[in-house]
Amino acid sequence: MNYFEIFNKVLLELNYRAVQSFEAIYKSEHNKILEAINRTNNDVLASYEWPFLERAAILDVIEGENIYQLPFKGNIKSVFHKGERVLYTPRGEDLMFGRLFGNYYSVINDRIIFEKPRCDKIYSIIYYTTNYAFGEDGEFKPSLDKASDTSIIPMPYAEHILVYGSCLKVKANPSYPKFGFWNTMYIQALANLRQKSPRSVESEPFISLM
Repeated sequence: MNYFEIFNKVLLELNYRAVQSFEAIYKSEHNKILEAINRTNNDVLASYEWPFLERAAILDVIEGENIYQLPFKGNIKSVFHKGERVLYTPRGEDLMFGRLFGNYYSVINDRIIFEKPRCDKIYSIIYYTTNYAFGEDGEFKPSLDKASDTSIIPMPYAEHILVYGSCLKVKANPSYPKFGFWNTMYIQALANLRQKSPRSVESEPFISLM
């Protein structure tokens, strides 16, 4: 179900009239709903290490250079060199300036840091992407902005999570007549997704590249 279809589902839940095209969306209340869909999508995906967010990247490290710009944005799960896990340390500056030695990596802002290598190396990085939407032309993107864009939350969970979660954000009033129903449906859909996506949380840094 794409962004426009989710939008119309939310309209109907809120007892508003559906619109015929994405280009016809111009009212402030409509824009509020579009924003709520994106916020719901982002909040859910950022709240847990979902297996479907997992990606892999290769980083070539050359002799003598130990600081590299990360080629992605997301939450690093693990780093490996020749099949051996590289340990995370919060002592990034010590690693950067040669005051810490060993099989470690650290992160400062959008850069990953290793012990200064004596030869070229290849590191494998497993991370959780923060590209939370998928475009019609096949690209992953940070947010939904076109009618045909879809969330990377798998169906059938995406529909209920985004529709009911967005309704909760738009109304944000527990005394609203349908608030309890929306909340129940949202929590159930989220619980079902979690049940299908078991994942232990690892304490490693969050990276946001602008």
